[in-house]
Amino acid sequence: MPNPTLMLILPYTTQTDPARAVWVAERALQGGVNWVTLRVRELPARLALDVALEVRRLTRAHGAWLGVNPYPALAEWVGADALHLPEAAPPYTPPDPMWLGRSVHSTDAAQRAEAEGCRYLLVGAMFPTASHPDQPPAGIPLLRAVREAVSIPLIAIGGITPERVAECVQAGAQGVAVLSGIADAPDPTDTATRYWAALRACAT
Repeated sequence: MPNPTLMLILPYTTQTDPARAVWVAERALQGGVNWVTLRVRELPARLALDVALEVRRLTRAHGAWLGVNPYPALAEWVGADALHLPEAAPPYTPPDPMWLGRSVHSTDAAQRAEAEGCRYLLVGAMFPTASHPDQPPAGIPLLRAVREAVSIPLIAIGGITPERVAECVQAGAQGVAVLSGIADAPDPTDTATRYWAALRACAT
């Protein structure tokens, strides 16, 4: 698992321009992203296969990880490094050497996920986000509580800017996951570089 982790959550829906999604992934990888998670919504897994295969090629070229959320079949088809599931998704055991991860929003959910065999968790939301405007952020206190409750790596998610990276790392995160902060940026490479610099500064 990349350490520290800079994860790009790359959304793929019926409204997504496939060429732009691949462009964002490539530019973000050039800026320091070392894990791309393709989050597929509103369409069957098979319709995301071409984009997933192209992102798989890019991540391999950059020595980065690929995650798929939430389709096990798609993750297996493209040889993903990780399958990521929502908190409420049914249990699943991926084939070796694929990692299993979940999004969690409470310490109870985190402990259940660890017991299930998850090897990392996305914890959030840390701060207000455009993607979940009606969901009050759990904030840094949740991250600290989850860090005390489980032993597996944690990745903070939700409204994280480069200026907020250090706060997340200090609370126990191994890295951060970013969606709109990179995907919607005019220059994903430049923005990813600033996130990566913030993460590297925490390690010095």
